[in-house]
Amino acid sequence: MMNVGYSGNVQADENGYLRMARKCFSRVGLACAAFFIVAAASQLAVSLFLQLFWKQIGEQTWTFIAMLSMYPLAFPVSMLIMRTVPKGVPDRRYPMSPLRFLGIFVICIGAMFTGNCIGQALMAIVSLLTGRPIFNGVNEIILGMDSWAVLLVAVILAPIVEETIFRKCFIDRLAPHGQLTAVLLSGGLFGLAHGNFYQFFYAFALGLIFAYVYLRTGRVRYTIALHMLVNFTGSIVPMALMKIVEEHVLLGSFLAAGEMMLLCGSVVCAVILLVVCRRDIWFSKSRRRIPAGRWLSVIFGNVGMILFLMYCLFSFIWM
Repeated sequence: MMNVGYSGNVQADENGYLRMARKCFSRVGLACAAFFIVAAASQLAVSLFLQLFWKQIGEQTWTFIAMLSMYPLAFPVSMLIMRTVPKGVPDRRYPMSPLRFLGIFVICIGAMFTGNCIGQALMAIVSLLTGRPIFNGVNEIILGMDSWAVLLVAVILAPIVEETIFRKCFIDRLAPHGQLTAVLLSGGLFGLAHGNFYQFFYAFALGLIFAYVYLRTGRVRYTIALHMLVNFTGSIVPMALMKIVEEHVLLGSFLAAGEMMLLCGSVVCAVILLVVCRRDIWFSKSRRRIPAGRWLSVIFGNVGMILFLMYCLFSFIWM
């Protein structure tokens, strides 16, 4: 009889934990969905206002103001929802040396280039099958903006906001349910949040790297710095090269070829570094873990995550 009672208590305790975990993941998904829905609504409202009352504004300035408008309201709303999810006890933190930071940056560039190639190849296949050209709308928007605007929005503001949400807030709250789960979910949601196949693969890979760095160091400043450097490399540098090509074709072509060689070299270096340092990649075991058979239902079978996934699906189709 005592064994039966003990077994019943264990089962009840596990069910209670799974309900609590599902609620945690639901709030996280809701915070993500709220951020992007409010951001899209803010951009739409600002765009309509500019079209109605400031028609003389230039296209570049209009794009910049519209993109900038998504942060002031969306970020606080997301943070208010995230605050309702309790944080876990932080794991042991490890320092980040300059050499290790440089190595991780090289891995990031290799991951970005590889993921970008996968996305471009996939879009080429889709374009071939559908018989119509598919354009990267994000690249067109960035290339249509001034360098200073891209620097402010994509290189400074976006990394600060995204790392605060997807790394600091997510990992602090999801790590108690499994460090590997937290890293995978942080990277996966970060990739989906970009809303298109062009960016999903490299954003997913970078999200995994950033999540692991934050998990081990406990310092979001490292992931913000990495994110800024990656976005600078992926936006400002190509824009500068395109400008050089327009003015000096020979010099620009030489520099572009050099950039391609560096990117290919970064892939090779990234693979070597990952192989050499593979034993340094580890995850602590959590006191409570979601059973393998309940993983999908607990993490994604809730209102918040379903709402976020529906938003992502709409974004993928729309883009």
